[in-house]
Amino acid sequence: MIKKGLFYKVCFVVSLTLVQLFPLAGFSQSPANSTNSGLISPDTGVDYTKLKDLLAAGDWRKANDATTELVLKSVGRDVVGWMSVEDLKKMSCWDLGTIDRLWKEYSKGRFGFSAQFPIFIATGNKPGRLVAIENYQEFGDQVGWRNKNDWIIFKENLGYSLDSPTGHLPSLRSQYQISGNRFEYSTLAQRMVTCNLVSIPSGK
Repeated sequence: MIKKGLFYKVCFVVSLTLVQLFPLAGFSQSPANSTNSGLISPDTGVDYTKLKDLLAAGDWRKANDATTELVLKSVGRDVVGWMSVEDLKKMSCWDLGTIDRLWKEYSKGRFGFSAQFPIFIATGNKPGRLVAIENYQEFGDQVGWRNKNDWIIFKENLGYSLDSPTGHLPSLRSQYQISGNRFEYSTLAQRMVTCNLVSIPSGK
């Protein structure tokens, strides 16, 4: 006959094993919550789940629009709807890196700021510095931001597919901006270097 103490001990061990194998729903962490928690910036509190979902669905246009909104939110300029060069200089490295990582991941390396950066450098441009405008125009030509020797004006003229040139997206230029956004992009490039998201090849 099994002693009462031994009986309770056996029941406890069996119960513990069953809980480990089949955790109660109330105490288990759903995969969605676990994943999404890693997309909330510890620096700014901005949630990048929406961007991930749009990119995963291949909705490149909405993802591009969301990227602009999220960048503005990360620097506290979402209410006014625009940001200065000084704002870009202080953008959280975590936020910038997360945006870039998501674009690279879901485009299989075709899109993202770090996909644009080698082209920016190869065309003779310098992070944080303005060089000859022709260099930046060549960069715009290669990533598809220019057409017929001029900058495309409306965001409707961007190509929202994986058939677009490498580095075509994301584009943070505002809808009605007629220039190439040269000063702002050079600042963004410098921020990428400062955040160790990219590195400048030796000799450049």
